[in-house]
Amino acid sequence: MRPMEKVSVFLVNRILSEQPFFSSVRAIVALNLHNYGSGRNPWGKLKPEYLEKRGFVEAHADDGLLEIFGLKQGWHASFVMVELISAKHIAQASSIRLEIRGGEWKDAFMQMDGEPWKQPMSSEYSTFLEIKRVPYQSLMINRE
Repeated sequence: MRPMEKVSVFLVNRILSEQPFFSSVRAIVALNLHNYGSGRNPWGKLKPEYLEKRGFVEAHADDGLLEIFGLKQGWHASFVMVELISAKHIAQASSIRLEIRGGEWKDAFMQMDGEPWKQPMSSEYSTFLEIKRVPYQSLMINRE
């Protein structure tokens, strides 16, 4: 896991704003479901007081929000996966835009719906990744 000082997270609710996060975060995860990694709940079961203090709402699959959280070192991710602790809560947003600055990084390791890939990085230009809701949903049709 690499340090994340070369990553900016932009949240889109009503305005586009840059979101600072913990310097110890090595991986960023955005979920639109409760579960991750074979049914784990890394966002955790948060108390109402914590939600109010941080400006979060209770996570639901149909709320139109992404839960964005960070994982630190490998041991932290392991403890989150066995639900001994929760991940580092970064934000909830209707969409997210990541700006990744390559520098000496040649690749960024990405994963979507369980499928990993290496995203080639430019040392001169930023790479952007945007996750947002689309106005239509995909539908599979059986022609029989």
